[in-house]
Amino acid sequence: MMVLGFVLGIWLAWWRARRMGEDHRAVASIGLWALVGGVLGARLAFVIERWDERFAPLRAQGRGLLGDILNITSGGLIYYGGVALATAVILLYLRWRRLPVRRYLDIIAPSLMIGLAFGRMGCLLNGCCYGGRCREDFPLAMRFPYASEPLWKRTDGTNLFGGASVSPTFAHQVKVGAAVGGIDPADLPDWLLAARPGGPAGAAAVKSPGDLTDEQAEEARTLRSLPVQPAQAYGIFNALLLAGLLLCFSRLRRREGQVFALMLILYPITRIVLESIRGDNPHDLLRMQLTHNQWTSLATTAAGLLLWFGLRLLPRDCGPAWRERLAAAEASRTKHQRHRKGRSQ
Repeated sequence: MMVLGFVLGIWLAWWRARRMGEDHRAVASIGLWALVGGVLGARLAFVIERWDERFAPLRAQGRGLLGDILNITSGGLIYYGGVALATAVILLYLRWRRLPVRRYLDIIAPSLMIGLAFGRMGCLLNGCCYGGRCREDFPLAMRFPYASEPLWKRTDGTNLFGGASVSPTFAHQVKVGAAVGGIDPADLPDWLLAARPGGPAGAAAVKSPGDLTDEQAEEARTLRSLPVQPAQAYGIFNALLLAGLLLCFSRLRRREGQVFALMLILYPITRIVLESIRGDNPHDLLRMQLTHNQWTSLATTAAGLLLWFGLRLLPRDCGPAWRERLAAAEASRTKHQRHRKGRSQ
């Protein structure tokens, strides 16, 4: 999904650059640098956020962490971290190439939302970034399997699940238990549970799919989580809607840079709302107990508003387009050559 989002985002930015009179060939370089910075930033943000929960225990066991830190196939990318580092890399590249910064930021803004939509598709397949519990009769409710097919690694393991991990939604509901709306371990087969390392007496955890026998694995295929809100699907629709709005606004903008500023304003607002239905991070919006992404969203919205009003202090546009800059450079070169030729004569 990341690759598909990257390819489609690059194509959209390439098309928009041509329409706006800019060098569409520079878009490919910008996209490659953005991809590297985005993946590194998103993974770094995840490692920092989940260090105590996921990585510190592995370090205490004397296990090398580099492989786990770099293993993004098991999930673990935070969008804000990716956008932050990718934007920083893009700004450095634009300054180095002496390209109009605000114009190119406007060009790539819709592509960032397209990339986000495909990223949420990956979240849906992986089962991460899941929604909170909902009613059994909710028509859009989702039930995630014990080990979903997109997580299967058929070249690894001894049963039909291969080297797959437990679906994050299913694992979370078993971990929290029935007291807070999760799955009651008593409702699961005994062979699916294992003693929780370091946990209290009687505590249980779900076995890894690869640890089951062939018969148990066949039976485990029917296990599903309790119904949850389709948070990933909401995120896909939200990102595509924002991409459409940004494309429409591009025709109405009065200053270059406003499209990017509008993205910084609108997306965080929708992210705060979407976070309120997520089930993977504790939060209470009414009591201002916000998730890290909600706090980041507030800061990003403030930055977007500052940029929006700060653009009034700058010229409406960033100067001539790429073709005009080429023509001016060629005219200057021709004039310089004529001057040198006249002096030599």
